[in-house]
Amino acid sequence: MAQSWVAGDGTDNGTDRAMAVLRAMVAIADSTVEMVTEQLTLTQFRVLRTVIERTPVTMSAVAQELALIPSTVTRAGDRLVSAGLLQRAQNPLNKREVLLAPTAEGRRIVDQVDHDRRAALSAIMARLGEDTRGTVAAAFERFAAAAALPELSSGTRSSEI
Repeated sequence: MAQSWVAGDGTDNGTDRAMAVLRAMVAIADSTVEMVTEQLTLTQFRVLRTVIERTPVTMSAVAQELALIPSTVTRAGDRLVSAGLLQRAQNPLNKREVLLAPTAEGRRIVDQVDHDRRAALSAIMARLGEDTRGTVAAAFERFAAAAALPELSSGTRSSEI
């Protein structure tokens, strides 16, 4: 049976509808990671993606980027290194720092998840009428711009899930 994503308390200013979209998006994010690899948690995947986007990068920079506790990123990084998805190297400019970089397999996994996410979103958008699709795409663009405002992030930018 298909899940209904709409719920609320009757005082909706659009938030209940946004929550419904958020739940749908999180389900897509989670399922696409799970389809490619059952070995990664969503947090581990976010760490992997951040390393790919910022290579080479330190664990502390990843923790700051994702607004996570450094020990959480260290554990996730250790797991990703053990899984052969990240590699560590000493920073030649600062011997006290360890740099992280993705392996080819780590890049492959992120590329596959991105492909699967695009396919899932494309299928959903295709179910909408042409006029609705344009309206939804424009609303997504405005929402993404609003979500990127500094006062919303409080200095903690969240990388793509």
